[in-house]
Amino acid sequence: MMPSEGGAPLSFESSELHDLAGSWGEPFRALMVMPGVSHIVSGASLPVVRGAAPSSTGFYLDGVRVPQLYHLWIGPSTVHPGLVSGLDFYRGPAPARFGRALGGTVDARLIAPSTDTVCAVGSIDLFNVGVLTQVPLRSTGTEVTLAGRFAYTPWIAASVINGLRGPSSPDLVLGLFDYQARVTQAVGRGSLRLLALGSSDDAGLSGTGDVVRLGTAFHRVDLRLTHPLGVGDAEAAVTWGQDTLGANGGGEASRVTVGLSERTLGARLAWHAALSKQLVVAAGADVERRLTHVDQSTTFRPGEAGDPARPTVTTSVLQSLARATFAGAYAQASWTQSRWRLTPSLRVDGYLLAPELNRVVVEPRLHARAALSETVALRLGAGLLHQPPAHLLDAPGVEAAAARLGLQRAFQLEAGADMRGAAGFTFRADVFVHPSVRTVELDVLSFDLLADDPAARGQLRTAEGYGYGVELMARRRLWNRWSLLASYTFQRRTLSTRVERRDDTGRVVGVETLPLASALEQQHVLNAAVTVKLPWGLTVGTTLHYNTGAPETGSLLFSSTQREGVDPEKGTARWVPADRDQVARLPGYFRVDGRVSKTGLLGPLEVEAWLDVFNLSLTREVFRYSYGTEKGQLVRKPFGLPPVTLPSLGVQARY
Repeated sequence: MMPSEGGAPLSFESSELHDLAGSWGEPFRALMVMPGVSHIVSGASLPVVRGAAPSSTGFYLDGVRVPQLYHLWIGPSTVHPGLVSGLDFYRGPAPARFGRALGGTVDARLIAPSTDTVCAVGSIDLFNVGVLTQVPLRSTGTEVTLAGRFAYTPWIAASVINGLRGPSSPDLVLGLFDYQARVTQAVGRGSLRLLALGSSDDAGLSGTGDVVRLGTAFHRVDLRLTHPLGVGDAEAAVTWGQDTLGANGGGEASRVTVGLSERTLGARLAWHAALSKQLVVAAGADVERRLTHVDQSTTFRPGEAGDPARPTVTTSVLQSLARATFAGAYAQASWTQSRWRLTPSLRVDGYLLAPELNRVVVEPRLHARAALSETVALRLGAGLLHQPPAHLLDAPGVEAAAARLGLQRAFQLEAGADMRGAAGFTFRADVFVHPSVRTVELDVLSFDLLADDPAARGQLRTAEGYGYGVELMARRRLWNRWSLLASYTFQRRTLSTRVERRDDTGRVVGVETLPLASALEQQHVLNAAVTVKLPWGLTVGTTLHYNTGAPETGSLLFSSTQREGVDPEKGTARWVPADRDQVARLPGYFRVDGRVSKTGLLGPLEVEAWLDVFNLSLTREVFRYSYGTEKGQLVRKPFGLPPVTLPSLGVQARY
């Protein structure tokens, strides 16, 4: 992170997050206990930051944006946990070098290169086997870091199940892996770094019979040069990327395959310098070219079923979905005088998606901090931000193609206070207001990107609204053998929403637009994580979580609230949809996670064994209701999923 670049991130070292119960030792999962963060479904660590969809939050690893943070969006992290040394989490307006995101920003730091000895870490748990190694070459000033994980349990399970199936049954496919590689080379007074990372997921049924299969993959290669320039330091980098998402399904008579692919080529420049003890300046620019295609093919066999002479007919369509160029430039200055620090900045972004969009936006931002004493400081942040529309989850090409529907636009305002207390405690409080001038919410079940009239479709999806809330955090780093991370969030997010008025028969009798709670809104979220270091290398911890329910709007995975109505033909009672402003909220959810670990020495190895259990309390989260009848009576029942409990039992050896 550039010095004095503004913003007020929550900064953590990975060592502080490693032992948090329920996180499986993955730093990114620890975001779910931070203030300002809620979830969609418990267990899927997709952060909803201040009410914004997970795809609106940007994740960066040493300057490179990670397009997919988890395998199949809900599985293990696609980045080896040991590769991350720490992270900075911005919930409000981020520094000007970050752009094109309305949610939060997570800037993760890589572990430092090893300069003297070979380091190696091997791990195995119930799901993954992983390795991380660092090899310094002192004679040439080179260091090589390699890391990766392979999900061996699903692969073994699929192999066993396939061995028990008959020859005519489809094969079960379960394959997940990721990789990371870094090479650093000293160049004069500077450094050259090559970073490559990627992930691949493949799950479903393939072969003969009825099949369904989903595959995702991404790859990034980033070459960066850092070197002193004038009175400051400069950075120049180029990034290549490839993202794919494919799905196919069907039976013997017909099958459909749909694939999304996106190729990216980008570059960035940055320079920062301390012109004096009071003044630090920074400037930079970035550009990214995105090419997106959708490939759809259909295979069918006309004729009588079971006839081996039936021909196989295949039709295929390859369509360009988007050819977009996103470019930005920024400048900022940070002025410090006595106990004051003021950081104004300006970012300018251009969005080109010919012929639908050619737009330049200006984003002023301001961060200020005033230290009232040695233990108390006040903060202020404000900014204007833009982002193309996006689905709930990141998918290849969606953001670039959705730019044809117009840009989203929001202001972000926040004020906060920091206080240092006794016994290692620190406290933080924030108040935020996020007016949304224009929000475009894409329908997960409707592919808006191929609309004949994108301007009209964008207008249909457009909404205005606002978000506001209060965030509190108490933090105690490891002190006298125990640590604490506790947070409370109160948040509201409303959007102008189309409401259909229905009579008792379910017939629409009127329509109006009202400001209503977003489908992602959880008003109250409380987390408390405690970790205790015991003798004999033992560490125990627990995390308590509680959140109030989101509106039962029928969006996402949720059911839609029904009310008692009348069948117009039979005159009997039946369920009819409740008006959108009359929907109920889903029940609150409470969960307890637990973790215990043991560390020790085994010859030259430092060994750690752990058991980490998500949802140790075996509580069930209700996100759907079934509406039906039993013995002539209307019955509403919670959806019958059992409690989701995910244990992680593993061992790690470090050399």
